[in-house]
Amino acid sequence: MNIKRTKQLLLMGSCLLPSALVCGNALATTSAVPQNNYCTSSGGGNYEHIAGVSTGGVNNISSGQSAYTDYTNLTAELSVGQNQITLTPGFVNNAYTEYWSVYIDLNNDGDFSDIDELVGSGNGRSALTTTLDIPASAEGITSRMRIAMKYNSPVANACENFNSGEVEDYSVIIKKRDTTQLENTCLSQTPTDQSALVDGVPVCVKSSSQFQSFSVPGADTAGSVAITTSYGQGNLTLEARNGEGGYPRPGDDSIRSKHIGNTECVVISNPTKYWTNIVMRGLFKGATIVADLGATSCRKEPGPIDPGNVAYEFSHVNVIIFPISFNGTPLPWSRDQINADMETVKQYYAEQSYGRFNVTWEIKPEIYINEPKSKYDSDTKAWHQLYADKIAEAGVDMNFPGEANLVMMAAPQVSTINSQAGPPFIQLYHHKPGTIAHEMGHAMGLRHSMSVEAGNHVINSGNDTIRNYGNPHAMMGMGAHTLEEYNLMYKSYFKGWLTDAEVPLITSSGTYRIYAFDHGTANGTNAPGNIGLRLMSGNGDYTYWLEYRTTNDRYNTNTKNGVLVNIKGYMENEPLPSFWNHRSALLDMTPNSKDNSRWAQEDETDAELAIGKSFTDPWNGFKITPIARGGQEDSANAWIDVKVEKL
Repeated sequence: MNIKRTKQLLLMGSCLLPSALVCGNALATTSAVPQNNYCTSSGGGNYEHIAGVSTGGVNNISSGQSAYTDYTNLTAELSVGQNQITLTPGFVNNAYTEYWSVYIDLNNDGDFSDIDELVGSGNGRSALTTTLDIPASAEGITSRMRIAMKYNSPVANACENFNSGEVEDYSVIIKKRDTTQLENTCLSQTPTDQSALVDGVPVCVKSSSQFQSFSVPGADTAGSVAITTSYGQGNLTLEARNGEGGYPRPGDDSIRSKHIGNTECVVISNPTKYWTNIVMRGLFKGATIVADLGATSCRKEPGPIDPGNVAYEFSHVNVIIFPISFNGTPLPWSRDQINADMETVKQYYAEQSYGRFNVTWEIKPEIYINEPKSKYDSDTKAWHQLYADKIAEAGVDMNFPGEANLVMMAAPQVSTINSQAGPPFIQLYHHKPGTIAHEMGHAMGLRHSMSVEAGNHVINSGNDTIRNYGNPHAMMGMGAHTLEEYNLMYKSYFKGWLTDAEVPLITSSGTYRIYAFDHGTANGTNAPGNIGLRLMSGNGDYTYWLEYRTTNDRYNTNTKNGVLVNIKGYMENEPLPSFWNHRSALLDMTPNSKDNSRWAQEDETDAELAIGKSFTDPWNGFKITPIARGGQEDSANAWIDVKVEKL
């Protein structure tokens, strides 16, 4: 039977020909071609239809009910092995469970009845992404693919006529799988929901602000596994390990690829476990990943090694603010108060940068959630998805809002979630200028100001750890509530805030004067000389930052009696590219002088190296001793002299 009919198609993109695979808001028609001796099959009913088929370069979106449609003028290019296909049902009203069956005439004998010609199946009430298994014997053929979607149960065979659903036919070309190239799958596929990668089949990965993970089965019989990622925006690191020990974790012995951008390559030789486990870490979207069993090289070569998040590159930042309220729980932060608090934040950053940084902001219309907050107090996962969806509906990508933009969601506190942030997004539940300034630091790429915990030693005890919030004097440590100063090392992270002349790198012995750095204004440092010193460790791996801080409104004024020392690069094991390689750790020059019985960071409140006391770099780079202080106390003219002896 030769069926010839037309059906309107809504295709995406811009069409020049009716058979174009990607069209833009245009209507096209397609006519059936002679079916040769293929059996007929059709669905029916008025409730569901096939709304989308995406595979092998075909991305066919259709609307309206039809029992059968011939799309053999559309050709999918498939490869030997496993291929991804996304099948989308359409409904007039409610969604129902639909069963999918995909047949390919693999030997071109005019039927779908051979034992291996049911190449894919699955079911669901929404879009289904599954795989099509193509045997090597089909390589090189041009043939027909039949897709049947049936309500409530799968079709018995490719020739069934049924009451509820639709059947569509397509053309296919079966090619040899090319493992030398990597296609940008996100141009033609939706991001995958699968957790296991199929040998040789690239997939589009969901966007991430932290990580996505996959596994590769059958690795132990392959001899090697090559994993390649590429395309999209952002910066990811690729980690993989033999199945023993689970998924890669920060600081373990997993193989890692850390290069600029999303192109990464990891090869595991001689895997001994059935699974190879993979983690993609970082802020990225639109990335493709593929795992090739038996391969010893990747499909793409990465670019330069990633030096880490070495600086915030802009002299300004704009904060896009989304106020949110709930039914029965309004946001306790009026528009006028938002503007007033942001003015305080703007002034704070102007002073911290010595007039070299500007903050702007825009307040979006309030998002009203017509549900009680209590619903999300008990389901914080749903809450995170809800505000992400609402921000997206407003036309802003909260992970990629554009250069020098941050996105801040401000809401009544949900459950016990604290205010938190990571580039470039802020969740704000504590509506105070200090909290805003602190979370903005995170959103621009800074971790907390931490400290080294070395027992009775200052550093290099053999059992050192890094203590979170360990710097009680600094904005990014415990000083947010009273708008304390950024530590000097963190100021250097912002491009243009400091010059090398203001904080010189010391390479010879001598006595050096440091002026207080915490009395600057938007007019400058106000100091007549250096506001800090830098020294390299003897092994060349770490940088010490010496600062003279004379004020701390919250804890004590002991800092004016010595210098505070932060170290950069020590025990650096940050897993996320957004925060790599710029974490400060305060050295406690009087370890265990306080017992921390009241709170964890109390011992660091007297961390300064006092006048007359000495510290020696354990890697034999230098010895430092503050020897005198003077100038006008509690002003930018206050100074301290430090004797430096190079070893």
